[in-house]
Amino acid sequence: MKHLTPALLVTALAAGACGDNGTATTDGDTGDTGERQPQVGEWKKEVDALPFPLSGDARITTLTIGRKEFDENYANRGNIEVLFDHPEETITVETRKYVFGDGIDRDNTFDKLSLWAFVSSGNPTRPDSQPGASDCTKDTWKDNCAIYVYYDGKSQPERSGMDFRVHLPTGYRGKLFVSTEDNITEQSYPRRGNITLDNLCTHGDVAMEAGWAKIKMCRELTPAPACPPAGIENCETFPDGAWSKDCQCGDGSLFGQLIVRAPQPWAANITVDIPETVWLNTTLKNTEVMKPHDCKPQITACTGDNCTMNTEDEYAPSAEFNYPSKAAPSGAGFNVTVESGGCTKIPFVDDPKKWKPEAEGEPDEQLRGLLDVCSGCL
Repeated sequence: MKHLTPALLVTALAAGACGDNGTATTDGDTGDTGERQPQVGEWKKEVDALPFPLSGDARITTLTIGRKEFDENYANRGNIEVLFDHPEETITVETRKYVFGDGIDRDNTFDKLSLWAFVSSGNPTRPDSQPGASDCTKDTWKDNCAIYVYYDGKSQPERSGMDFRVHLPTGYRGKLFVSTEDNITEQSYPRRGNITLDNLCTHGDVAMEAGWAKIKMCRELTPAPACPPAGIENCETFPDGAWSKDCQCGDGSLFGQLIVRAPQPWAANITVDIPETVWLNTTLKNTEVMKPHDCKPQITACTGDNCTMNTEDEYAPSAEFNYPSKAAPSGAGFNVTVESGGCTKIPFVDDPKKWKPEAEGEPDEQLRGLLDVCSGCL
């Protein structure tokens, strides 16, 4: 199937180390200032090991990373990596700017792009309109902070954006919201928004377009990440049966959930790596309307007696893993929902070093819309 037209393709541990795609030119290497090409800066630490409380009145319960364009601004249009690799209660935020243009475009755009990190409950506004107490980069990280891009100008250039790499505590059990778009304004440089989540042990909600997503759940994942350890033990050893609805965390309000969606018309490749032992339900959907097609979702983790598969709809299979007891509500536990809205070949340039001008041919293409829930594959 031929890839979608550019008008339809506007909005996720592969290329390099944890999604690092390399650079074509960097802040320190200007190259030919007259040539229009991918201009990608160096990774820069914006926040370095700032306190990120996991308990007490100041504990962090919600974190948002990335968003779509608003008011001709605030669009990251880039890759997002979230790595749960800090043993201590701290957060580190790294950014990497990019633009397609010449050296002057690079210098002008990079000077105006910056990190926007404030407590947020709605659409963002200019940094100088934010109260000092809502600045998430000062003193300690704050609950309900959002990490966006800010462009200090009238209108953010369409061919620009920023990649995010965020390091979080391994013990974080709050909610994580991640969103990114593709940047396909320059046809010779279709830059997809790719997503990497590594060691995720909590609630996640991911919105993407036609990139790829690679999400590795932590091996100690529990059905209810927000439930305290004593509650987990109570539910696992409950006299009526493990995870009875009457156990301390069995009423359903604390069960975890991961949602990864590339809605129609986007076609994304999404892989979720789950542990083999957790009580978990998963549903995968490819909602491409032109059937039959080659993007039938797979649940390759379901290979033995620990899972029950439902394949009545080959484009929307589901499975339940490690059902704990007859007292537990079937279909509950940790829930994983994965959706791609299309199945088609997608042009992309993940590595700017592999970019080529239009005169030298079209970008590489890859069939996207492929979904898999696996175990031990990432």
